[in-house]
Amino acid sequence: MTGLIVAPAMAEADCADEVRALMQGNAPHEGPIRSRSVTRMTGGMEMVALGLTDGKNHLSMDADGNPVSLFRDNKFYTTSDAGQSWTLVQTYSAETMEQTRQGLARQAEQASNITCEYGVDLDGTEVNYYTVDYEYHGTGTPVHGQYWVDAETGFALKAITTSDPGGNETVIEQVSEPAPGETLPAPEN
Repeated sequence: MTGLIVAPAMAEADCADEVRALMQGNAPHEGPIRSRSVTRMTGGMEMVALGLTDGKNHLSMDADGNPVSLFRDNKFYTTSDAGQSWTLVQTYSAETMEQTRQGLARQAEQASNITCEYGVDLDGTEVNYYTVDYEYHGTGTPVHGQYWVDAETGFALKAITTSDPGGNETVIEQVSEPAPGETLPAPEN
């Protein structure tokens, strides 16, 4: 009888650990990832953005795939000519980056209402479906997150975050895929 009581508790702990790791970007996938995000706001406003990340650095692009900004090696750049040239906007100190990492870790640790449903179908792929409530690090804005993670590989295929800062609901839907062979620009090379 004791084994039946312990097993669900262990499953709940594993579930929470999986979601907290996912929230911090600690996924088993290595290599570049391409994403498409659609942000929908109250009043029908919608924005589409593309992204490419290697896990540490991130390229943001407009809906047509033209580079807009780049975060690389703790530096933030913008471009006004679709990536032909880059302007350094800000350099972040190692201390600032560590404070951000710690803030994201606290955000994940303080998350609540975590649920996990295993073996769900997402367009023909078996996924694990997670939900979580948390507050954005730095602003305290309440967020409800949903994640669809490939059950076999652990790759986060889809995420939806819903927040309502000041009565203006914002829903961000991001769909991601591995992007082997793709690289991010290196402005200073």
